[in-house]
Amino acid sequence: MKRILIHPLLGGILLVVTLLPEALAGEFTPRQWLERMSQAAHQLNYDGTFVYSHDGHMQTMRIVHSSNNGIERERLLSLSGPSREVIRDNDKVTCILPDDNEVMVENTGPGRRLPLDLSARLGSLEQYYKFADGGDERIAGHNSRKIIISPLDSYRYGHALWLHHDKGLLLRSELYNEEGAVVEQLMFTALEFHDSLPAGLLEPETQGRDVVWQRDMERTVQPGEEELWRVGELPPGFVLENHRHHVMTGSSAQVEHLLFSDGLASVSVFIEPETEGNAGFIGGSRLGAVNAYTRSHQGHYITVVGEVPPLTARRIAESVALRH
Repeated sequence: MKRILIHPLLGGILLVVTLLPEALAGEFTPRQWLERMSQAAHQLNYDGTFVYSHDGHMQTMRIVHSSNNGIERERLLSLSGPSREVIRDNDKVTCILPDDNEVMVENTGPGRRLPLDLSARLGSLEQYYKFADGGDERIAGHNSRKIIISPLDSYRYGHALWLHHDKGLLLRSELYNEEGAVVEQLMFTALEFHDSLPAGLLEPETQGRDVVWQRDMERTVQPGEEELWRVGELPPGFVLENHRHHVMTGSSAQVEHLLFSDGLASVSVFIEPETEGNAGFIGGSRLGAVNAYTRSHQGHYITVVGEVPPLTARRIAESVALRH
């Protein structure tokens, strides 16, 4: 057998090269990991399958994401449960419900795209969350780094995020309620990255079917426009991200929608007039990680919905009032 001799210096170089990705990854702080995640979510081309579980239910989804010259396209396709597809072209979202023969189109606006831009908010987030490095794990055949995010008050949930070692993409996430129990999980089971993706992978399977198209008639509230409602008390760190008026499909009633976020958690406030025959549920309700609280005030229903503790939803709902 022919022996292969390696010069000690060359062996040292090979060892450094082999360990270099791990060493470089270890140099990132939890904050830098989250910055990488925020960028990766919008800049990478990938095709994967993930499972999403909440409240005892599990769904399997396929996601195809493309980013080309600043144009983002994304397709979500349900692989279990009711058939549905969600197509996103930058800020236009099309939700296809073939079982109901319906297609919903909505213009979300840049202030409502998720995940939110963490890069610009991490400085303030450190006032309300503690970030910690949770070490390395493998997810769907990819090396990942676990980042633990713990709330510093009772108004937010905790998170655990597993981020791709080289790409920074979120591979797995867990959301913890105020008691520390996992209330929502998401995890990739298969994932491939690509330099580019065929356009056909981003086209809906339901194209050409006999469906009813419905468009959410909405408009963004303009600066200087009189605002009838105000939210008097928000938990520290939550700021207004988006404010819209829209008419829901099948109704002539105008609904006001305000979206607040601390950069990680988001809460929606819906204000709609009480009308005959639309008696709403008053009080709190919960579905997995999502808490909602509804109250009646001045002839309107005020509903707060978000992945936040019940205390947060109720506090915000009870502070909403007419300006005059």
